[in-house]
Amino acid sequence: DYKNLKKRTIKEHILYESYLETDKGLASVFGYQFDTYFSKNECFILAISGAVNGDRGGYGFAAFGLGQMFPLTQKLTLNTRGFIGSGGGGGLPAGGGFMLEAHIGLIASITNHFAIQLNTGYLTYPTGTFSTPMVNIGISLSDTSLYLPY
Repeated sequence: DYKNLKKRTIKEHILYESYLETDKGLASVFGYQFDTYFSKNECFILAISGAVNGDRGGYGFAAFGLGQMFPLTQKLTLNTRGFIGSGGGGGLPAGGGFMLEAHIGLIASITNHFAIQLNTGYLTYPTGTFSTPMVNIGISLSDTSLYLPY
């Protein structure tokens, strides 16, 4: 049914994230986030990350969340995100693994489809004892996809 096809924005983010306060020093994860936009500036997010640096081999998490973009200029956007998910491993005191994370940062568009970003935020495991401020840096790739609305 071609006449009912709609376009929506999707974005993919590849991020390197560092946890600033752990009991074993700095720890870092490498992650991927996939955004599906349901309006011009609001999106649903799927995220996964795994340990790549520090004494936390085997640590990782999977989460979903919501994001809100606030365009500041033609090329600069304020980025806010909230996640809920599950994680643990690598000896991290995550308790039952219930995870919450929030980000705020800036995305600088280089082209219409490529951007760089820098975010800061906070990660906590309410069922455990681990929590830490974090920073991440990464790239974003934007495109559109076709879909049939319900």
